Amino acid sequence: MVSFQGMDRSEIVVALARLYRRQVYIAAAVIAVVVLLAKPALAGVGAGVVWSLLDTLLLVISVLKGLNRMSEAELKFRVFMNFVKRLALALVMLYLVFRYNAGIVWMLIVFTLMHLAMVLNLLIFTGRKEQKKVS
Repeated sequence: MVSFQGMDRSEIVVALARLYRRQVYIAAAVIAVVVLLAKPALAGVGAGVVWSLLDTLLLVISVLKGLNRMSEAELKFRVFMNFVKRLALALVMLYLVFRYNAGIVWMLIVFTLMHLAMVLNLLIFTGRKEQKKVS
């Protein structure tokens, strides 16, 4: 989905930092809207925001680690470990939401919306890069 061809490591790090910063801004906006409109849903929304930001952070870290030259077997192992970490994070977040009786539906909705926002940010990022190539 994302093409980093033609970019050096520092440009990739800056782009990923910008992507994560946008995610944090979106999270702040979501929490502000929920505080203003639906305070009872705040616990579930907060859990969804935390889960989404931690998951995005794991994704960004794995991309940065993947920039190093390594064998195909090492890359496959890193991808598998990233999957295990993200799955463990999901299970921990689900356990916490069930344990403290926060809104599971709100958490899942916010998690999904935050990841859609991340995908749109990635599409905007790659679209700009492709436009620069054409010009």
